[in-house]
Amino acid sequence: MVALSLPLDRYIQDPRLLPIADKVRRQERLSFEDGLTLYESPDLTGIGAMAHSVRLRLHGLKTYYVVSRRMSYTNICVTHCQFCAFQAKPGDPKAYVLSADAIVAEMAKPENAGVRELHMVAGHYPKLKIEYFEDLFRKLKASFPDLHLKVFTMVEMDYYARASGIPVEAFLDRCVAAGLESCPGGGAEICIGKKDAKVWLDVAELCHRKGIPTNCTMLYGHIEEPRHRVDHLLRLRALQDRTGGFLAYIPLAYQIEDNELGRQYPIHETTGHQDLREVAVARLLLDNIPHIKAYWVMIGEGLAQIGLSYGADDLDGTIIEETIAHDAGATTPQALSKGELQRLISQAGFEPLERDNVYKIYA
Repeated sequence: MVALSLPLDRYIQDPRLLPIADKVRRQERLSFEDGLTLYESPDLTGIGAMAHSVRLRLHGLKTYYVVSRRMSYTNICVTHCQFCAFQAKPGDPKAYVLSADAIVAEMAKPENAGVRELHMVAGHYPKLKIEYFEDLFRKLKASFPDLHLKVFTMVEMDYYARASGIPVEAFLDRCVAAGLESCPGGGAEICIGKKDAKVWLDVAELCHRKGIPTNCTMLYGHIEEPRHRVDHLLRLRALQDRTGGFLAYIPLAYQIEDNELGRQYPIHETTGHQDLREVAVARLLLDNIPHIKAYWVMIGEGLAQIGLSYGADDLDGTIIEETIAHDAGATTPQALSKGELQRLISQAGFEPLERDNVYKIYA
């Protein structure tokens, strides 16, 4: 029988962490200054122990995964993001736009049998309007009624509403009527070239107000500083206080290859120490977001396993053909089987549970 509580003082070496550990034991909210201390302390073991104690209190040994498919309906993008290696400009030989019929045909392939969630994010292409998405969602739902449609970053939704000449609320309402069910959490990077934080937060709040759950993310390991990361996390926490609409938080490790940011600045690939710290700090600061993911696509399967003991309770999913991170240099597989995810979780000492997008468990 595994004990589901930890004697934190045994694990903590940095005395600056002891007042934070007291707050964690009392289930008190951590402050901005606490967040900075968590980033500044060299005591990763102590930070991880605090995060793991929270994880055990919230979820025990339960660890979640989903049978999912990733797809991008276009890689054409007129927005310039310095960290992106996925985008293609109009006229680029590698540019593509998938029709609704092509996406339906792709989902009908044998390798997609059993997929419960279709996760789609893409570039910003001004020729795509609301009618394209309505047609896409209706055709997908007609062919796969039980398939959960998780589509659009907050920035994408804002862009395509403006491209369609309608308010974001009207765009969202029409997409929901056609079959949209939730949104992923990307597009919230601390980076030059993105919309300001208010746009992302406002669209997320609108989704939550409409009953559409979302995830949230942070791209880390590039030119940001600890104060930026703490500010980012606390803004997410404040929105969650208002809406309760975030299902999970996913820390995303910056991939250094084939993008302007990596060419312009002396940025190194994130280390395991950084990756585990991001998981642990998120679990400690985001006290009102239920789930923290260890995203194997960006940090690798082995480190994601360890992340389950540093605050994470979710390994994301089977993915099937992830491209955005891999175009930027990710060397992980583009898919993992359901059996492989179960093995990774079990070998790490946890209980694998297949979920849907809103964390309903399948028997």
